[in-house]
Amino acid sequence: MSAQTVIVDEKFEDENEPVTFQYLPNSKKFVVYKGFGITMTLSYIVTNAMSFDVDGKKTILFDKEKLVSPTFSVTENTYKAYDATKFSMKANYKFFQNNTSHIVSHDALDNLNTSYFGRYDYDNVLCAVTSRWPNLPFDASFNDTYDFGFTNQKQKDKIDFEKDDIYLETVEIKTNARKRIKLDKPDLSLLKGDSFAEQDPKTSFNCKLNGNENFDIITKSVSSDFQTTIIYKTTYDFQGKKIKELPLTLKLKDNFFVTSDNSGGPKDFNTTPANPGNPFTTVTVTLGTLSVNHYFEDRKSGDIYVFGIFSEKATKEIGGGANPKGFYVFKFDKDGKKLWESLNKIESKDFFERIHQTSLLQVNLLEYKNDLIFTLSVNSFTEFSNSAIVNKETGTISKINFIEYNNNTSNLKSKAFVNNSYVSDDFKNKVFSQMTFVAMIANPTLLNYVKGVSKEGKKLYYDTVFSDQGIWLVQTDNKESYKVLLFKD
Repeated sequence: MSAQTVIVDEKFEDENEPVTFQYLPNSKKFVVYKGFGITMTLSYIVTNAMSFDVDGKKTILFDKEKLVSPTFSVTENTYKAYDATKFSMKANYKFFQNNTSHIVSHDALDNLNTSYFGRYDYDNVLCAVTSRWPNLPFDASFNDTYDFGFTNQKQKDKIDFEKDDIYLETVEIKTNARKRIKLDKPDLSLLKGDSFAEQDPKTSFNCKLNGNENFDIITKSVSSDFQTTIIYKTTYDFQGKKIKELPLTLKLKDNFFVTSDNSGGPKDFNTTPANPGNPFTTVTVTLGTLSVNHYFEDRKSGDIYVFGIFSEKATKEIGGGANPKGFYVFKFDKDGKKLWESLNKIESKDFFERIHQTSLLQVNLLEYKNDLIFTLSVNSFTEFSNSAIVNKETGTISKINFIEYNNNTSNLKSKAFVNNSYVSDDFKNKVFSQMTFVAMIANPTLLNYVKGVSKEGKKLYYDTVFSDQGIWLVQTDNKESYKVLLFKD
């Protein structure tokens, strides 16, 4: 088997250019969406989509449509989009299944808070969100039968987890029928009290939809000494009945848990407006208990890998300043039994030790062939990434490298197929995402390929997707052509 496969190599077409992409981990296919830009907006009308397997075999998913933000469900059998044939602020939704489309009215999903179910990124990390924009993928809140969301006792979408009742709302895709079921909330005494760490954001929860079977509500606690954290994973059926409660307990002896930008919890943005004495607007980001860690769940075995950052000193409150020292990965089986833990110092010259705002630490644990790859990226007074291979069976770490680069926002566009801004003097006329630098560390064949692409001519943009098949590399000039390649070794 070749270490490198060209999956697709195409030219842009007028009114039919690539606008975004998505990797389907169950189907093991790479999807490219095409269409055209909507004048005076940052959105696109998507007209067609195609998928490619590991050998480059092409399948047409849909053609001659007018959609906005098409997104596959976690089952990968259904996708959802705004119906743009009569596009308006209250456009209806289209759900596609088995070459058949179903219209769900805008009113049927009104006041339905789907954001608790999060959104999957390019690398299929489930990211906590607080709201969505029309040009972003939909929340991961639907399967082959229903779209889900939550409301409070007043049937409003703003929920105070500590004070409000919580209702699961289900909207049947084929009939638009909507049902409302009151849930038994997780026990707040396990999350709040004198024995737990203080935090600014209120206690809250995340959800994970488990295909067509059930869903999880995830809550977390951190002890007041910051040396114990517990993830409570409560599984419900779609009638609101509790099926299983699974606590995952993590303990540190000589170090302390701190938050990081790991997609495990939403970000609380606080903006300080400019004034005559200080003409600059400042934005600070506060992280809550849900951001103390995140987890990766193996699709085959059900094993759970919990990851995050630890500090050498305890902070005063959750989301407060920290002295980061390294990272951890804990492995549990599907029944919550701890199998191993792995604590590791991060080598990063003196940069890592100078980061005191935990929201600046962008942390991921990604599936990479038969193992996992831990990554930490920073975009602050300096830009760098550190990555390490984590062996799934033992937790042993293969240190790879540490790489520096620069953030040049002049490369950003208002909208483009691939839009990023990171550059390095080693790669003239080429622009990367932070994860592409990680990919070049992890896969020497990919690095050699990028180095071998001519430095002359149009500026090239690169992005990547990590998967159990290897690394998918997207290369484009955002004007005339694009390529997708798969690096297996």
